Amino acid sequence: MPLTVSNFLLFAIVIGLLYTSFLLWQTYIKSPLSSIPNAGFLAPVSRLLWAFPFEHRGRITIDLPLLHEKHGPLIRIGPNELSFYSMDVYRTVNSIQTPFTKDPRVYGQFVQDEHPGLFSITDPYAHSQRRRLMGQLFNRSKMGLMGNMMTEKVSTFIMTLHQYDSQPVSLVQACRALEVDIVSAFGFGKEIGAICAWTDGEEIDMVKANDEKSKYIAFLSNIPTIAEAFSRIDCLVFSLTGYETKSSSALKKFDLWSDSQLQRLLYNSKSSVPQAHPNFISTMIRSNLSPYSALAEAKEMLGPGTDTTSATLAHILWALAHDHDFQTALAADLAAAAWPTDMTALEGVPRLRAAVKEGIRWAGAAAAMLPRVVPPDGVVLAGTFVPGGTVISSSPIWYLHNKDAFPDPKMYRPARWLDNDDLTASALRDRFYIPFSTGSAACIGAHFAYLELYLSVSLILKSFYLGLPRTGLHPPSTEASLPERLEWVAAVPIVPLEVCFRAKELGNLFQNNHSGSGIR
Repeated sequence: MPLTVSNFLLFAIVIGLLYTSFLLWQTYIKSPLSSIPNAGFLAPVSRLLWAFPFEHRGRITIDLPLLHEKHGPLIRIGPNELSFYSMDVYRTVNSIQTPFTKDPRVYGQFVQDEHPGLFSITDPYAHSQRRRLMGQLFNRSKMGLMGNMMTEKVSTFIMTLHQYDSQPVSLVQACRALEVDIVSAFGFGKEIGAICAWTDGEEIDMVKANDEKSKYIAFLSNIPTIAEAFSRIDCLVFSLTGYETKSSSALKKFDLWSDSQLQRLLYNSKSSVPQAHPNFISTMIRSNLSPYSALAEAKEMLGPGTDTTSATLAHILWALAHDHDFQTALAADLAAAAWPTDMTALEGVPRLRAAVKEGIRWAGAAAAMLPRVVPPDGVVLAGTFVPGGTVISSSPIWYLHNKDAFPDPKMYRPARWLDNDDLTASALRDRFYIPFSTGSAACIGAHFAYLELYLSVSLILKSFYLGLPRTGLHPPSTEASLPERLEWVAAVPIVPLEVCFRAKELGNLFQNNHSGSGIR
């Protein structure tokens, strides 16, 4: 048969169909994961066809739990990737000395200046060594060293709130500024000036750029070649024209600022300049961590490491503004305890402990899935054999919003931490409370975050009544419902969280005849 164009096209189509049939057979039938339900029809073909679009839109951790309710504890979200929703599996995967390692495809995107930090280190031994080194600052016994610094920053924040004179305050931006100054003061020995910028109605570009970058982690980890190409084009355009994007400019300014702080700390270490409080970089350098590794850790804390605590504080204050009765009782308890600033004394106020724990659970700010690689020999998970090399992931917030452990999980209900009469329910609640994850990779900053939240809530309630805009003279006491949001590395509310702060020395909140958009 002569080779014509039509014959060639027919031959190409047949070969294409045969190859496609082979790939489909290999993907849907032969694969050892083929017996596991698929998140979507195209999920087993490529993570670009299901997982990536959901990640990029901030929906994957919102929609996957619904699919797990329908299909069970294991769902296939990529050719070699599973999502799991099972507390037993979670604690197996995230245990002490776990054989499941971090997936470098994702964690590599958090590396600062080619110096992996505690969060981004994937080698288990290197991770354990770094964690042991950093424990000298983050262990609970060391929190007493941080109290004065945190109190100073919260006090500065409160002075700024007084300027709003009962007008609505956008909590996400406000709390972000407070958190950034606390963490930069701790990490670099000097605050970055976020509260001052917020006072002037501005947002520090370098912080905003870091926050925006976290939304594009899915793009960077799924299509690294294209992401690298964009970066090279950006550099080329800048070299030829001097033009650069606002994000690139902000990140460069952040690098310059952070490097200048490192040089200042290195100089001060030689001149024995006294420190008002311990700072991370100096402590790590004295412990023989290389200066630029210490700098990378501090940058990692200030970038992706601050959005979660600030979002949690914003949610707690917003929830307290809904519930006047609980807010009043909490303030009375704190006053009876003489407004403590010590970690142990703060934890000793049951309502404060309940308000913060419920806020951490309810906000579920650390939304990211935590991908791990199954060890070479494979493992049985939820009754199913999963071969070695498979990537498996789950999000801690799914367990914080579990309906069995936390009835009405989307409601802010501190009382669930005050009622311990039902021992079975309390044990289930405590088992599912994993906001900082578990095992050897659990967040090292948990005690730091608790102290920030305890101090912030206490000092703010000492100074202000919290109310919602336009609630009238007699605002009801209601449970706050979790606001609508999207979820990337951290959860981001897509509705404004606004609260009015009325100074207590100005009189009772409900005797106020203030007009306008504030508390009336």
